[in-house]
Amino acid sequence: MRGVITVRTFAIVNRKGGVGKTTTAVNLAYVLATSCRMRVLLIDADGQANATGILLPKGEYAGLGALLRGYYSSYEELVVHTDVVGLDVLPASEDLWAMELEKDEAALRYSAMMSMRDAIAEDDAYDVIIVDCPPNLSVACISAILASDAVIIPVLSDACSATGVGDLMDQIDSLRYIRPEIRVAGVLVNQWHRSPVVEDAAAYLREDGRVPVYDTVIRR
Repeated sequence: MRGVITVRTFAIVNRKGGVGKTTTAVNLAYVLATSCRMRVLLIDADGQANATGILLPKGEYAGLGALLRGYYSSYEELVVHTDVVGLDVLPASEDLWAMELEKDEAALRYSAMMSMRDAIAEDDAYDVIIVDCPPNLSVACISAILASDAVIIPVLSDACSATGVGDLMDQIDSLRYIRPEIRVAGVLVNQWHRSPVVEDAAAYLREDGRVPVYDTVIRR
């Protein structure tokens, strides 16, 4: 008898743009697929589709919008293989922005990635799912947070990014009435370099203590 199959799911989240969400998501997915030999699915939940553009040839994809709207019954119909062995992508679609105007089916869409994660686990199709989220709490972003085992928050090493983490944590806390076990794994400091402003911002995050901060920093 087979044991319970699980798939680890990480949502890369920050309401602020330009903090390295896509860079973090793409590189994490690549390393897990190549160095760790894992089967990885990268979901591009950002309508700007930067992760899609990095990993897939230019083209039109039904993508995440079709999944959230329930147009396809199987995630396998939407996933696209990349040139990297073990790394697949569920691409972003141009219509993701329109979902903010379509509130009637919001509850169904919030649970769409949870349902897909459960189907992937049942099929034993991937070891890890990584979701590159947009710089706002959109329908796609909320769906990703609710489906995740852990939220990773990339930040720049400046005062504005540091203080914004508290607001983001408040918004994530507000989703716990739907899924109480939401966990923030930690803050990942990007573009770190030696300067008083950078070191003060990183120290503020560590001393605040509301969310863990990774010991590893990504240098500029």
